[in-house]
Amino acid sequence: MNLWNDNLVDSSPQRQVLSVRQVNDAISDAIDRAFPRTIWVRGEVQRFPHDAAQRKHLYFELQETGGSGAAEYQLAVALMGWDRQRFGLSRYVDGTDPDFQITNKIEVCLECKVDFYAKFGKISLKIVGVDKTFALGKLEARRRETLAYLTEQGLMQKNATVPLPELPLKIGLITSPESAAHHDFMTGISASGWDFEVTLKGAKMQGELLQAEVIAAMKAHAKAGVDVIVITRGGGSRADLSWFDQKDLAVAIAESPRPVLTAIGHEIDTSIADMVAHQSCKTPTAAAEFLVEIIDHAARRLDDATEQLILRSTSLLEEAQRRLQVAEILQGRIDRVLMGARMGIQQSAGRLLHRVSGNIASGRDNLGHLASRLHASASQVVSLSKGQIQGATPRLFRVATHQLDAATNRVDLQQQRLVREAPRPLLSAETKLSRLAEKTRLLDPARLLARGYSLTTGPDGKTITSADQLSPGESIITQLAHGRVRSIVQPGKESGNTKTSQPKGKKRGSKQEKTGQKSLFR
Repeated sequence: MNLWNDNLVDSSPQRQVLSVRQVNDAISDAIDRAFPRTIWVRGEVQRFPHDAAQRKHLYFELQETGGSGAAEYQLAVALMGWDRQRFGLSRYVDGTDPDFQITNKIEVCLECKVDFYAKFGKISLKIVGVDKTFALGKLEARRRETLAYLTEQGLMQKNATVPLPELPLKIGLITSPESAAHHDFMTGISASGWDFEVTLKGAKMQGELLQAEVIAAMKAHAKAGVDVIVITRGGGSRADLSWFDQKDLAVAIAESPRPVLTAIGHEIDTSIADMVAHQSCKTPTAAAEFLVEIIDHAARRLDDATEQLILRSTSLLEEAQRRLQVAEILQGRIDRVLMGARMGIQQSAGRLLHRVSGNIASGRDNLGHLASRLHASASQVVSLSKGQIQGATPRLFRVATHQLDAATNRVDLQQQRLVREAPRPLLSAETKLSRLAEKTRLLDPARLLARGYSLTTGPDGKTITSADQLSPGESIITQLAHGRVRSIVQPGKESGNTKTSQPKGKKRGSKQEKTGQKSLFR
């Protein structure tokens, strides 16, 4: 190029003056001579657009850091729309490549054409090729370094030792809101019918903000007291998933006070976050199924325990009924024994009273006869001594009175003994009766009915324990804590090919409202 021509502003030999265009054209020629072919350039990606997949032309920067760790050199980079189509580079932008995707803060090696745009005097690199193995090698080196650190610190299995609750119903979810992963996980949880409580903390699932946002969300969930933390995203390329290989994130998962479930990869991909988590699932749906299965298993164990309790309660109730019948028979016998004892006591008392009365009357008769004889004898000797007769009469009365008092005392002692001894058999019988009455009260079926159980009997009065005992058209009675319900067995699709309906005109009990969820304790 001839820079010296008539178009120069000043053509004097003492100075050379060029126009801006002339300078830029000269620079362009020099660059073309210096870089006649494409070159490979490595550097760290910066300012890469977050909506790159929707843009036609992409502009970002490649940086090189110095010893201080700060960016010391940088170049503008452009990926033009026609070059994306011509060289097949769109797959590295829109995520369709299974291994690699260009994003911020990753080191890449790009095949570029050094371009100088003369009008603006701007140098940039135009991408025509990508060496994805270079970036993947850098990511793998960082991954191995992180794994070595976690192993050395004993963090690989630490979160796995955190106990997983038997009923993990409070879930702390970390994902991108309204994403496919969010939708898939919530669909699996909602379809289970269990009363899960899911709290969402939104976070970036790719890029430089991922680590800080996920760690902050984990801390918030742990503070809120959730049962389990779930981190999920909808898969991605190996480069996308490499964001879950970062050391600080892995340490936060390992040291979490709550069990952490991850679902961030595909069948062939395993991130470091998956390796240190309590449980790793391949998809968001699989993570939901894992938690639902835990609740299902607990529900099955509860159902089994409930069935065993019902069978045991029914057996105890039947045994209590048999004992109650025996108690009723025993009570009848006791009543008869008590009645006989009372009648025997009354008869003994009557006989004793009659005997005592006879003894007293006999004593009085003997005393009268003796007095008569004494009076006759006294009349014969009255002439001898009136004073002797008068002295003998008081002695006779004292002797008679003494005998009468002795007989009376014997009667009183016998009566007291009868009063003391007669109630003893009665008290013993009453004590046994009280014990039987207390056992009967404790085994009373009404106590079980008050706790919410019911007792169903058939037309013959026998307890119904299975639908197989029923036939269509039969009348059954259900005893509740308060009142009875009479039902008619009708043919149906339920177990045993029968179902029951209440007769018309009678109040129906409150019908439990069907909901999309079922109670855990049935």
